Amino acid sequence: MNDIVLYPGCLIQSRLPFLEAAARFILDKLNVKADDIEGFTCCMEPVGLRSLGPETWKGVCARIHSIAFGNRILTLCDGCNMSLSEAGKELSTEHGRRSVSDVMKEIGREVNVAEVTGLLEFLHSNLETIKKKTVTKMDFDLAVFPGCHCEAACKMKGLSATGMLSDIVRALGGNAISIKKNLCCGGGLAGVDAELEKKVMQEAISSAKDAGAIAVVTSCPFCFLQFDMVGRQTTLHIAELVASGMGWEEDAHRHHRTK
Repeated sequence: MNDIVLYPGCLIQSRLPFLEAAARFILDKLNVKADDIEGFTCCMEPVGLRSLGPETWKGVCARIHSIAFGNRILTLCDGCNMSLSEAGKELSTEHGRRSVSDVMKEIGREVNVAEVTGLLEFLHSNLETIKKKTVTKMDFDLAVFPGCHCEAACKMKGLSATGMLSDIVRALGGNAISIKKNLCCGGGLAGVDAELEKKVMQEAISSAKDAGAIAVVTSCPFCFLQFDMVGRQTTLHIAELVASGMGWEEDAHRHHRTK
């Protein structure tokens, strides 16, 4: 297996650093060494920034891929997973490589594509070890909500985001409750249509409550912020859930807006 470079994403580093701390705790418990990626920059997350400058997005992602080439990128953000995975697919074609070749020459880099793995995929690939190293059972009824970014990134790789998230919850001793499929948290509508954003978000929250879940569990930092801060719905991120199950003593809930 290639060495791992950790790409936390700018949303987690700027607003949810406790999730990076939880992920680093998990890596340590799994005896997995992950170096920080050099020259960290934003990936131009696909929903908001990519649409404003598609060629800029491709160039930014090409630089990140080039820096990490020869290693595996482990990203903690589903938006980054989607962005870097989609860019990698484009950069693997002759047209994609040609479209960024001049920009890459200007910064002294070649067009290469690194392997990209999202946190959810990584955790699921270590499911048996996580199960063995779980010291505190997370015996909650949790509504699994991977989110649109995660669903899209996993679908590209032939994986089921909902299935993997459910497997991890069960491995920790919890009860994974599947809610209505293909729901969105509404975050992409923030600043565009507040009324529709709220309606979409409330549909997701209501579905979780109707299913009897005490909380929503997600792997997406965007969904986490949307439910926790805007919707005031009890929400857990899979990183803090797994870390707590493996003995992380940090009280991550004090970083939540919903108490």
